[in-house]
Amino acid sequence: MSAQNQLSFKKVIGASVKDMRNSLGQVQYKLDTLMAEQTDAKELSELSDAQYEMVRMQNVINQLHGLYLLESDTLTVQMQETYVLELVEDSLAGLETLLKHKQIEVELDADDISWYVDPHLIANVLQIILLNAIRYTENKISLVLNQSEDGLLISVIDNGKGYPQSVLDSFQSLVAGESVANVSSQNTSWLYCEKVALLHKNNALQGHTRLSNDSDTGGGRIDLLLP
Repeated sequence: MSAQNQLSFKKVIGASVKDMRNSLGQVQYKLDTLMAEQTDAKELSELSDAQYEMVRMQNVINQLHGLYLLESDTLTVQMQETYVLELVEDSLAGLETLLKHKQIEVELDADDISWYVDPHLIANVLQIILLNAIRYTENKISLVLNQSEDGLLISVIDNGKGYPQSVLDSFQSLVAGESVANVSSQNTSWLYCEKVALLHKNNALQGHTRLSNDSDTGGGRIDLLLP
């Protein structure tokens, strides 16, 4: 068989990702229906846990596809003026059922700021960051938008126990381009977020991410800076 007649891996992974997204979308719909009809607290908790894992799997698929496109230099970036608050609210709306059943309060501190970003890529990053906060928070997530001379800062802060130093060190190694001994889906998520941030540039400034423990809550904090 000639090379021209063979399917390229780019087309194969694209079609496979589409099928997996469709299948998981059907699972999500069925879970949402079951949760809406369920009244037993224990059953609701178990369905909520299943929904979290399903949304996380959707996210992992998006990350792997995105990282492949980045690695092969075929990722399409479409910068456009975007109302960031609306983008954030859409991301929260997509997780509304999960937040409700896990009884997590979300505090939003944001002005109606417009910024030049790729809304699709930033929506993926926001979902990753919010899922991470949902996993580690006690019962509250704060989401803050700040505009400065350096750019737009999106901060997501939870009130959990915070990250151990080993996790913070691993994150620093990733964003510095160093090798990481123990590769995990969490590392993959952070790498994707950093690479998407780096795609956002303005003159000499370039986007980046930062992981830390918040001085006020003691919980984890993820910052996304977009110049």
